[in-house]
Amino acid sequence: MITIGKLAKQCHVSVETIRYYQRIGLLRVPETTTNYRYYNDQDIETLSFIQKAKDAGLQLSEVQELLNLQMNDREQVRDVIQQRLEKIDQRIHELESLKIRLSTWIDECKTTTENCCPILKALKQ
Repeated sequence: MITIGKLAKQCHVSVETIRYYQRIGLLRVPETTTNYRYYNDQDIETLSFIQKAKDAGLQLSEVQELLNLQMNDREQVRDVIQQRLEKIDQRIHELESLKIRLSTWIDECKTTTENCCPILKALKQ
């Protein structure tokens, strides 16, 4: 049994992060005992799960969905991850389009003979 400060330190997050996760229902709020809330090994595992899922690019709503699934819900877990992958692919496509647009602007800026900056001109249109 450890306090919130020790839990935060052990899991490399802030106390406020833990409290936020509790407010949104990702992490349980333990009962108060002698003016302290004590956390157990399951809380450490849950917090570790959350951090690993976030590191893998999952949003907190997706983490919540995964936390609610059972170990044998493989198809549902796969669906959550597949949906996230599709969102990532869409974002990559958006970023590639943005990169092309910005690169074009830089090239136009380098090669223009006009006095007006083509980048500012494009942004004002």
